[in-house]
Amino acid sequence: MKKRMLLVGPLPPPLHGESLALSSVVNSDKIKKDYDVEVVNTNRKVVNNAGKFAFKKIIKDVYIMMKIKMLTSSKKVDIFYISISQTKLGLIRDLIIIKIASKKSKFIVTHLHGNNLGATIDQMPKLFQNLQSESLSKVDVGIVLGESLINNYRDMVKEVKVIANGIDQSFITDEEFKKALALRENRKSFQILYLSNLIEDKGYHLLIQAAMNLLLNKGYSFNVVLAGDIYNQAQFDKIMQQVKDKELSGKIQFYGVVTGKEKKNLLLDSDIMILPTNYKIEGQPLSIVEGMAAGLPIISTNRGSIPDLVKDNGILLDLADIESIEEAIEKLILNKDNLINIGEKSRGYYLDNFTLDRHILNLKKVFDGEIEANEI
Repeated sequence: MKKRMLLVGPLPPPLHGESLALSSVVNSDKIKKDYDVEVVNTNRKVVNNAGKFAFKKIIKDVYIMMKIKMLTSSKKVDIFYISISQTKLGLIRDLIIIKIASKKSKFIVTHLHGNNLGATIDQMPKLFQNLQSESLSKVDVGIVLGESLINNYRDMVKEVKVIANGIDQSFITDEEFKKALALRENRKSFQILYLSNLIEDKGYHLLIQAAMNLLLNKGYSFNVVLAGDIYNQAQFDKIMQQVKDKELSGKIQFYGVVTGKEKKNLLLDSDIMILPTNYKIEGQPLSIVEGMAAGLPIISTNRGSIPDLVKDNGILLDLADIESIEEAIEKLILNKDNLINIGEKSRGYYLDNFTLDRHILNLKKVFDGEIEANEI
């Protein structure tokens, strides 16, 4: 007989790392085989207003809590699995949800998809501190994406386990990777890919400025493709007007939100992936894992668990600014043989550590209580 799992968290749309990661759990045949999964979707439409008070948010959160009370009061839940929020308002909601669910749940798992939970715990208003300690103490396992993120739980849950993100190995096959690699070896120009939501703290505007400087001042032959959702249209329009004024529209292009085959083709047609993020709650971006699956050298920053992804398969910046981005791009495009070699390392590192099969297997081990603390 299948066990009952109640999964709580944001599902697409909108598309971001957390919603995509949860979607992979919901759609996993390996999970469905052993669990009847019921889903309560907590998605937010406007990510850049996260944590800010809005009456509509409160109404929706009350509805979510009532729904969970109804779902847990009817019969026992074997696994209660929640993607825990990192904002004050979101965390208060999730603490109440955990308290409600704990009455009828045998095993409670929280999954942290970022790096701001600890700061939010530290800043929790006194009025909610008892709720915080009481609810988190009921969590059997708190999951983080990398070793550097463990302290986010502040020793308030029973146990913390590390499970890295993963994407389906069939998304980009070995044959597709080898074909793309052969094309890269013979290309005379380079394509640099930014694949993430266009949030200022993710550094897309810094990349555009760095690219314009290199194209105009040093005459390099490359183009930049940006793909993702725009979160500040006015800012984006202003930046792209600068691109147009410099007559670089053919070199710096925006593709919007890409999924499926279109996203895969963008990855395979590119030579470098860059995510110059200074985002304070960065976790372990799925877009970087996708870049690794395509065998792309990665340029990113020392944020969250990104150092677990970018080792000898790219360049890790201490802080993203225009100058450091320029230097990183130059370093890669000036040595094509090394660029290809780094890309092969990126693909190998993905296959060894960040496939969806590995991710789901480790989640199942946690759900089934079959794993020791240091096994993952």
